[in-house]
Amino acid sequence: MGEDRVKGAAKELGGKVKGAAGDLTGDKHTQAEAKVTELKGSAQNLYGQAKDTLSDAAGQAREFAGDAFDRARERYPDAQRVYQRGNEALRPHAQESPLGLAILAGAIGYLLALIIHGRR
Repeated sequence: MGEDRVKGAAKELGGKVKGAAGDLTGDKHTQAEAKVTELKGSAQNLYGQAKDTLSDAAGQAREFAGDAFDRARERYPDAQRVYQRGNEALRPHAQESPLGLAILAGAIGYLLALIIHGRR
């Protein structure tokens, strides 16, 4: 449980207590302040819940990506070497003619899209 959730729950509880005191005394100003405090606490608690949920999702995604990377490394042990060779072969051309390389990459992407999706 994150800090925002704890602080939010505490504010919410404080607002409820303050609201009960306002109800007992009949003080409308205290009741209004209590409602504002309670709503701020609820909002902070919800923010904390969202933050925790996103953090958990990011952790799961990181774990999934790591597992996929490990599986790929096991299945294709030469992939790193092939990638490095391709990188070394293309680097001089990319430095000499970056526009030409960009056009080539676009053409390859277009052809892959045609292969994958076909003509309609």
